Amino acid sequence: MKLRLTVIGLALCVGGIAIGESLGWPWLAAPLAQMLSQRLGREVRFASGTEGAAVLQLRLLGGLRLRADHLLIAGPAWRAQTPTLRAEAVELRLRYWDLWDWRGGGSLRVRSLQARSADLDLWRDPQGRASWTLQTGPQSSEGTALLQFEQLRLGGGRILLNDRPRRLSATIDFAIADRDGRDGGLFATAHGEYLGRPLQAWLDTASPLPWVNAGGGAAVPLRLQLRAGATSLDFEGSLRELLGLQGLAGSYRLAGPSLSAIGDALGLTLPSTAAFKFQGRLTHEGQRWQVEVEQARLGRSRLNGSFVLQEASGRPALSGRLGGEALWLADLGPAIGVPVEPGPRAAGDRVLPRRQFDLPSLRAMDADVKIDLQRIELGSALADTLAPARARLLLQDGVLSLQDLQAGTSHGRLAGAIRLDGRAALALWQTELNWAEVDLAHWLRQSRTPGQPAWISGQMRGRLKLSGQGRSTAELLASARGRVTATLSQGAISHLAVEAAGVDLAQGLGLLLRGDSALPLHCALADLDVSEGQVVPRALVLDTEDSTLWMEGRLSLASEQLDLRLRVAPKEFSPLSLRTPVQISGSLADPQWQLQAQPLMRRLVPAVLLGLINPLAAVLPLMDSGNSAADQQMLQACRRLLERARPRL
Repeated sequence: MKLRLTVIGLALCVGGIAIGESLGWPWLAAPLAQMLSQRLGREVRFASGTEGAAVLQLRLLGGLRLRADHLLIAGPAWRAQTPTLRAEAVELRLRYWDLWDWRGGGSLRVRSLQARSADLDLWRDPQGRASWTLQTGPQSSEGTALLQFEQLRLGGGRILLNDRPRRLSATIDFAIADRDGRDGGLFATAHGEYLGRPLQAWLDTASPLPWVNAGGGAAVPLRLQLRAGATSLDFEGSLRELLGLQGLAGSYRLAGPSLSAIGDALGLTLPSTAAFKFQGRLTHEGQRWQVEVEQARLGRSRLNGSFVLQEASGRPALSGRLGGEALWLADLGPAIGVPVEPGPRAAGDRVLPRRQFDLPSLRAMDADVKIDLQRIELGSALADTLAPARARLLLQDGVLSLQDLQAGTSHGRLAGAIRLDGRAALALWQTELNWAEVDLAHWLRQSRTPGQPAWISGQMRGRLKLSGQGRSTAELLASARGRVTATLSQGAISHLAVEAAGVDLAQGLGLLLRGDSALPLHCALADLDVSEGQVVPRALVLDTEDSTLWMEGRLSLASEQLDLRLRVAPKEFSPLSLRTPVQISGSLADPQWQLQAQPLMRRLVPAVLLGLINPLAAVLPLMDSGNSAADQQMLQACRRLLERARPRL
């Protein structure tokens, strides 16, 4: 009897299982959906695509197999009106021991998942809440991977991504399928907006299972093309974890209209520049980004470098080295308000850059970069190249400084430091520069016909110490205060230029007929006082065996207006010399030269040099003329000029 009951019982069980298998266990759909809803903290629903058909089909023999025409996972409570996931023609395969292991929480291991299509709504609100963050039980932390897949296939899908904190919105169309001999590769295209700029992207990878499983396993090979406005990025390499871009490594090509666009996208302080093209290698691990710039074209500049960006402290910190063949200062012009391609100036145009600095960006990050350039092209028709040029760029708590500046130029040297404090509404600026043994004829890039001497030549040394405040280069200089001094040893000046400055027609005509010559400069010095943007020569003297020239007046850096007078005192008689000061007026953009309207001097008298006495007497004891014999000889000549200028009683 017992045996018969046992057999009947077994037969009923087998029959029940057979019936269940044949029907697909439709009565388990509701309990399964309820269990998943409890585990995920979201409503989970199965639905049928055909009226009257079962919403779910299960197969229990040989493991769990689930088929549903439609699968829906609702959004979080704060976005309940839009489902996070809609999937069609879903087929899921599980093993029983994986289900048993899942009882205690954590991730559920899935043997395979296939779907004809899937639509996802991924939303992060301004408070940072993300719709893709799922609850997986009390023993799981937020963000834990809910599912671990062994095989994943998706015929097609669409992701609507809206990340408010990052100002990113995009529509992403994707598929996970076998292609080109690869098992389950991911192919995706995207279009949308990032930081208010149009965004397009194309992604082609091997199987994305390591990303989906979030287990930190093998890196996934990938190719990425990104277009954001006029900026483009091409990357080929590998990525271990999609969220956080951990284990990123590969080569890149980056191009765009200005480095500032890249800085905006990454939350970094980068200058406005000319158009650029970079290529090199990029890696990211933990909080550390490393960028190798193998080749960089920035306008006409040719650069390279190696940089590390650390984000661990919550405040980005950039360190590294910037080198290269050449940096053209004009390529950084937009950062200080200078146009990359200067055009003709209209009447009334200002010369000094008036574009305001982006002071808040100076407070967004810190930096410590060593600069080692073969040369810096100043881009001026007058000034010579700086070659080589070395310095240390520091950005700390809104204070930008260029320290330990060392550069060679025109057989001489330049050293100093520059500091810009951007912590307040008005930037505070300090500059101190020293130069020595600079070949003036070479540095000024003077152009004359072959066989003619340079307009002016010699070995120049000097010092500049200025400070100011403002929101632009023009405002800094308009408020500038300080002092500029310079001396010229072993100097010479064009004889024709001296006679022209003295308006000596007889001497000038003679020089034009027989050719110009160089007059040795016995004394050549300049001492400029700068106060509230007003540059006043305390002494600006050139003394030759033929004449003594000096400058009076002022130059306003605030209004960019000139009010200068060039005086010439000849040491010899000339019948056609007019002997009147030359007035220099107008603006920096449009200087005007004319003879000063006053009675002409007929004869040089000692009293003409009286104007030199006080400036020279005050300046000479303070001048740093160097230690060479030529420097000391020049200083002695200036002392003799002072004695000659004193009135004889």
